Amino acid sequence: MQLLLDRDAKAPLHQQIEAQIRDLIQSGDLAVGSRLPATRGLARSLGVNRSTVCSAYDALAAYGFVEARVGQGTRVISRGPLQERPASAPAPASIPSRPDWTGLLADGLDVLSDQIDAPCAPAARLDDSIDFTGIIPDERFFPVDRLRRCLDDVLRREGVSLLQYGSTRGYKPFRDIVAQRMRLSGNPVEAEEILVVNGAQQGLELFCKALLDPGDAVVVESPTYGNLLSLLRLYRAEIVSVPMTPEGLDLRQLETLLQRRRVKFLYTMPHFQNPTGVTTSQRHRRRLLEMAAEHDLAILEDGFEEELRWDGGEVLPLRALDRHGRVCYVGTFSKGLCPGFRIGWLVADTQLGSHLEQLKRATDFHSSVLLQATLAEFCRRGEYDKHLRRLRRVYRARMARTASALRAHMPAGTRWRIPAGGYCVWLELPHGVSETEIVARVARDGVHVSPGRHFFPSDPGYGCVRLSISRVNEEEIDGGLAVVGRHLHVLAQETRRADGGSNVRPYI
Repeated sequence: MQLLLDRDAKAPLHQQIEAQIRDLIQSGDLAVGSRLPATRGLARSLGVNRSTVCSAYDALAAYGFVEARVGQGTRVISRGPLQERPASAPAPASIPSRPDWTGLLADGLDVLSDQIDAPCAPAARLDDSIDFTGIIPDERFFPVDRLRRCLDDVLRREGVSLLQYGSTRGYKPFRDIVAQRMRLSGNPVEAEEILVVNGAQQGLELFCKALLDPGDAVVVESPTYGNLLSLLRLYRAEIVSVPMTPEGLDLRQLETLLQRRRVKFLYTMPHFQNPTGVTTSQRHRRRLLEMAAEHDLAILEDGFEEELRWDGGEVLPLRALDRHGRVCYVGTFSKGLCPGFRIGWLVADTQLGSHLEQLKRATDFHSSVLLQATLAEFCRRGEYDKHLRRLRRVYRARMARTASALRAHMPAGTRWRIPAGGYCVWLELPHGVSETEIVARVARDGVHVSPGRHFFPSDPGYGCVRLSISRVNEEEIDGGLAVVGRHLHVLAQETRRADGGSNVRPYI
């Protein structure tokens, strides 16, 4: 549904939205039974307040065009006053020419429109744009030839067995390799505890499917991975946010929360948290586990960039410190190697693991046996560690350039944190600067950044953006951040507001 707003027109924005939707209904472009977009999603796409869209929908309901029902959204119920048909006009067909798929969709799918980190083919590098949005690897470093040689060798050696149906739990030699790598990082894991999944995202989805009933409370870091929020909404969970601090999740607020209510599980990224880049200390992790034991809390640990640390200050994963089987772990090869393989893994207590395996079997039987065998061979030959060493050098240099560019170009009042690994830099804007405005302005100059609001369950109350340096070289980093800084200087001067208590920015 494409709507165009004229912000210079005399008609208020809500009246413009109402009139355009009414025209679409009366023309038949929006059929009776069609569901209108969620107010939050439409407001975001139009760049208006949600209340503006709500006013338009309320007016349409008052005139009898639409009807809103709790849990079912807003649907078209009438095309308005019927026009008298000439006697010679043929009667409308009783059966539509094609099904109205919008009316047949399951309730709640509109929440998936919030997926801003969804994997997608990267933008072409033919233009001059600089993209700081996607946390996807730089394909210029994919070890294509070495992977091809491994694939050829395992096919030659194991042949048809790799092309047949395989174990739902995963190809055993691959699980052995993953378990060995995790043990070397201090995480005691056996192959029988590992379930191979189609990327970490399927691991998250299977975990939610196994544990969540509608209304269950799930604690998330705020901000957090945006697509996890969409997934929780899809399963109708109650999202309970606990703010981040420079040390990680605010454990005082978490303890207060756990003392007064039951929580199904907590989702956390202890290493290079997306989007803030914060890595928690060993002390913080031990205290979190103590609280989990006190309140019978399950934890899902996401180690999506754990292997991309370059400062040498290793910290044991949460699961390595867990002695009671409370922590489940999801890992992936998508960030450290290549996302096209769609190979990740879940580590869970055997009691839960059997249920996760059953769900995996009902969903897609198993992940690619051939690609698991190829990855196992790649790791066995030491190629993966060699590849990681190269990536660490590249991203260390890019992050160093990011730090110097931020110092050179950002105006006073801008805050950021340079992480010890991974791709993400969290940028908090000067007080009063709108993230919507800065995102739009820099985009016009060919620079793209991710709006911070997508990483929060609700409005954070201040402007912020996430920068990803995964696919930009050092020259692009300096040029792109110069553009961001130039626009931030202008916007900061335009707002002319003193920094106040209403602009709370707790984690940088």
